[in-house]
Amino acid sequence: MSTKPVPILLVMLLLLSVAPLSEGNANGKYNQSGGCSCHANTGTPAASVSISGHPASYTAGATYTLTVSVTGGISGSEGGFSLDINKGSLSSGFGFAVSVNGAGTSATHTITGSNQRTWSVDWTAPSTGSGQSTLSVAGLTANGNSQNGGDRWATAVYQIPEAGAAANTAPVATNAILGPNGATTTSALSLSYTYSDAENDPESGTTIQWFKDDVLLSLTGTTVASSLTSKHQEWYAIITPSDGQDDGANVTSNLLIIANSVPTMYPPSIAPSSPESADNLSFTIQTIIDDDQDDITIETRWLLEGAVVSDLDNSQQVPSYATRAGENWSMEVRASDGEATTAWQTSQTVQIGGEIENTAPVASMPAINPATPLTAEDLSFTYAFSDADGDAETRYEIEWYLNGVLDAVFKGTGVPSSSTSKGQSWTAKVRVSDGATWSPWATSDTVVIGNTAPISTSLAISQETLTALESATIEFTHSDVDGDAMANSQIIWLKDGVREPSLDGSTTLPSEQTTKGEVWTVQVKAGDGTLLSENTLTKSIEIVNSAPSIVVELSADPSILNPLSANISTTDVDGDVLTSTLNWYRNGFLEASLANQTSVPALLLGPGQVWSVEATVSDGTAIGPTAYQSSTVLNLAPSAQLEQRSVVAWVGEIVTFDGSTSSDLDGRITSYSWSWSDVSGASGAGVGSTFSFIPSGAASVTLIVVDDLGATATENQTFTPTAGPKVTQLEASADSQTVELTWSYEGPNATFQIQRNGVIIDTVSVQEFSDMPLTAGQTMYTVRPVLDGLALQDGASASVAIEVTAEVEATSSATSVTGSIVGFFLLLIGVAALGLIVLERRD
Repeated sequence: MSTKPVPILLVMLLLLSVAPLSEGNANGKYNQSGGCSCHANTGTPAASVSISGHPASYTAGATYTLTVSVTGGISGSEGGFSLDINKGSLSSGFGFAVSVNGAGTSATHTITGSNQRTWSVDWTAPSTGSGQSTLSVAGLTANGNSQNGGDRWATAVYQIPEAGAAANTAPVATNAILGPNGATTTSALSLSYTYSDAENDPESGTTIQWFKDDVLLSLTGTTVASSLTSKHQEWYAIITPSDGQDDGANVTSNLLIIANSVPTMYPPSIAPSSPESADNLSFTIQTIIDDDQDDITIETRWLLEGAVVSDLDNSQQVPSYATRAGENWSMEVRASDGEATTAWQTSQTVQIGGEIENTAPVASMPAINPATPLTAEDLSFTYAFSDADGDAETRYEIEWYLNGVLDAVFKGTGVPSSSTSKGQSWTAKVRVSDGATWSPWATSDTVVIGNTAPISTSLAISQETLTALESATIEFTHSDVDGDAMANSQIIWLKDGVREPSLDGSTTLPSEQTTKGEVWTVQVKAGDGTLLSENTLTKSIEIVNSAPSIVVELSADPSILNPLSANISTTDVDGDVLTSTLNWYRNGFLEASLANQTSVPALLLGPGQVWSVEATVSDGTAIGPTAYQSSTVLNLAPSAQLEQRSVVAWVGEIVTFDGSTSSDLDGRITSYSWSWSDVSGASGAGVGSTFSFIPSGAASVTLIVVDDLGATATENQTFTPTAGPKVTQLEASADSQTVELTWSYEGPNATFQIQRNGVIIDTVSVQEFSDMPLTAGQTMYTVRPVLDGLALQDGASASVAIEVTAEVEATSSATSVTGSIVGFFLLLIGVAALGLIVLERRD
């Protein structure tokens, strides 16, 4: 039993010893969720990778089992994955197919797991408040050939928000541009893009993936060195913007194809530089540079007196027998890399030596055209060539001078108008060559760039139809190649085709200049302060009918004593015949009986009423704006009247005043308020149409009346009461049961009120009175004078008391008998009467 494991172990070691070596990593690789270069992504069809088991939003600290699956891609079962997380931690869980790095942030397959395409790994979510977590995965389908090529992989990214946390908005990348445009192998590649975030979160963690010919590279950053590029390669980049919490949508840049670099070469040199008739002509060229390291081919051609000798094309030399003394020879070379060809590079010109002496050519009649150029005109240079030897012109050199300074740009026979400006001075110089000798420099006359007239470009008018009450304004624009500001423009106004000089230069057509029916035309030529534009802009305006206007004014302070009237005034700037219409409204309701009337009769007016008038006017074509005015009928104040009812006002006696004669013309009096005071400080108040009080001296009484709309009136009266007459020396005497009263009195005629124990028992006109009280005992008497029906309170006498005794008389028997008989008969009569009453009720 103990010897069996040894053979099994030997067999396993033997099997392992024959396993093929591989450049792939069967153990997997950490931190490669974006893909890796160890497996070329060239196999077909495409693969896809996915993660299942992750929550829509994670709970802090919870553990989730994630399943990574790779589908599609290369057929078979061999594969692998690399999973990276930015938050939380990974663990391999049960089994040996998955390995997790020490930090718990990346997981990959093991050797055991390299022969499958589904793996499981546990993810423990981060702590509370960590925010969104990112799961990035790359999945591989391998062909098992132990080589780099033929495999296919795919990537995926998952964003898992924290449960209950406010959702973060992922940032956005736009305007991804890979340049430079027309890049060659000498160009460093540069990537630019625009980052934006809805919450203004700063950019953090953005990733950039570089692709060359659709293969992901391990490059980072926004630039690629030129040394990493070759012509015809196709480059692009994918930007994944990040704000540190969430990754935004991927943005792919433009595709940039590395262009071919044109070879660089320099002019050749003819040898010998001073040939004789017996010398063969040859040439040398410097090293030709090609950044793409392409194979270079060259073309050559030889020129005699500036003309190509085609028989010598691509010849390395010109034999001496083909040359003559005095001839001028040059040659040209150009290079090609198979895609691009350089320009011809020209050697120096050599003259074949001999007995003939060359005469220098002459450049004459140098001239710049036009002689008076404008900024919009190109400059061209002309000259005449002559040579005493009859040699042809082989070369020329032209120099342009701007404001006396040599221009480094222009060397040819022209200067475009885009490079000239008003006021510049230009001069040109030329020298020519016959292939052997240069002529002296010939200088043209100086030309000055003149001002170019502006161009009127647009004309706008505020209104194309106006009334005679309205003004119009114009605005116009211009263009000027000199950049001159608009100045001294020409503006002409024509009325019905006739110019109005008073409006020359005006940008406004004032209303006071216009009349209905006219047609006005404005003509504009923009100016630059010196010249006017050649083109004219025109606009027309028609003066149409003006609506009339009406103004209405109401008379002030209308009341039942002051009728309401309307003053109407109408105007029409066109002088048309006008028709007015008036409508009256009382408290908002139309009063049809007053149509087109200019006044409201007083009998229709009532205090507090609101009267309105609405007035319109028409000229037969248009109705003007409605005029509206309103007025409130005044409430006339009441009139307060007070009258003293008492004929004479006596000190200490009641005085009565009457206010009932107060009046209100347009309403009624609703309340009477009284107040009084006298010199002794006594005062009082009351209400009602009459008012009574007792003054003790000079007094003042005030009446305030209020009408039904709250208007008031006040009346005041002062008076001084007179000390009234008094009853004096009242005496009383008793005679048995009779009381005799006498008294004294001085004053106007009066009657006297007799009071017994405070009760009026009689009124007499003499100064004495007899009374028989009904009861015995003490009796009080007071006498009060009465004047004009007023019993004076202060003029009453002092009260006197008198004792009245009962008197008992002696009676005889005869009297008693008689009384008894009489009493008996009275009793019988009473009984009989009672019986009759009872009988009548029974009936």
